[in-house]
Amino acid sequence: MSPIPILYTIPRLSIGGAQTHLLEVLRLLNRRRFSPLLCCLATDQGDSSYLIQQVRELEVPMIDAGIRNVPNSLIRPHTFLQMARVARILRNYGVQVVHSYLFPANWFGTLTARLARVPVTIASKRNVDVYTQATDRWACRMINRLADRVTAVSQTVRDHVHQTEGCPLEKIVVIPNGVDANRLRWTACELTDTKEVLGAVAGEAVIGTIARLVWYKGLEYLLKAAALIVGRQPSVRFVVVGDGPLRRPLEEKARALRLNGAVRFLGAVPNASSLLPGFDIFVLSSLWEGMSNSLLEAMAAGKPVVATDVGGGSEVVLEGKTGFLVPPKDPEALADAVLRLLAAPDLARNLGVAGRVRVESKFTLEIMVARLEELYDSLLTSRIGAL
Repeated sequence: MSPIPILYTIPRLSIGGAQTHLLEVLRLLNRRRFSPLLCCLATDQGDSSYLIQQVRELEVPMIDAGIRNVPNSLIRPHTFLQMARVARILRNYGVQVVHSYLFPANWFGTLTARLARVPVTIASKRNVDVYTQATDRWACRMINRLADRVTAVSQTVRDHVHQTEGCPLEKIVVIPNGVDANRLRWTACELTDTKEVLGAVAGEAVIGTIARLVWYKGLEYLLKAAALIVGRQPSVRFVVVGDGPLRRPLEEKARALRLNGAVRFLGAVPNASSLLPGFDIFVLSSLWEGMSNSLLEAMAAGKPVVATDVGGGSEVVLEGKTGFLVPPKDPEALADAVLRLLAAPDLARNLGVAGRVRVESKFTLEIMVARLEELYDSLLTSRIGAL
């Protein structure tokens, strides 16, 4: 039997959690069963050449939907013309499943799938998003109604989508994120080498985070916590990996807090998880999350973690067993948890080991992709049986 064509849609291939997740799905999807294609609403200067090259190396055909200025151009005549064009491509490929990621692609992909009469369409919810505009809320409800299923990365996201978007619980399938635990094993040499790359010297502890520099990642509170920590432990160094619109304001905030030399902003780094060996403690300061890939990767790397208790954080981190959870917007609590780990190396080591075991048992890529494939098979079987 020929592989089943399946189209994934995403706004663009900028570096981010959804894009990283989708790249791993494309890498591990059973090619004997499924033949993937990728549709980006736009491919432009905002995209990562690293990710585009990865998709090409996987020999996944790419479609540019030609939607510029996403998401402001979603409800315009040009968008609907592009839907019609992409729908013709789907029919030519014989696509049987359309699986979309993030709000703009959920809108475009779901409507295009229905236009092309694709048997199965799936929308994805990856965060506890709050839409302030009435048109966006209306669009979410339409997407949820038209999709055959809605995937959520955590129980928290599932409940949020049900409560705020009116999506029936029976329509939402929870499929947690997964990471490559085997890739995140390190040798002693790699630990030392990465410390040097991060600019740390002997005796300096490195506290690190990997995040897009946007407001809901709560990085201003991490900087405030860093100032409290450095005041008590001057040898501690902080590393922020990632880029985004708030990089300059955050750098200015670090200077205002007199953190010069104590905090390094590394910008976007391809394969950012390769820097995890140099971290002594991983911190996630988000104001909201669905389920953080960076948090999972840090735990898989055996790092003790301190994370804000938001979104799916408590579904990943077991308080006091695999890490510490603190309230959001609370730099004092964040600082206290980090200082506790710095003062108790054995505790930090034990939490890191337990965190890795938890990821290996519940949050691997193999588990995640197997659940997706089971969902596709189930929906296709029921859909074909109903025809």
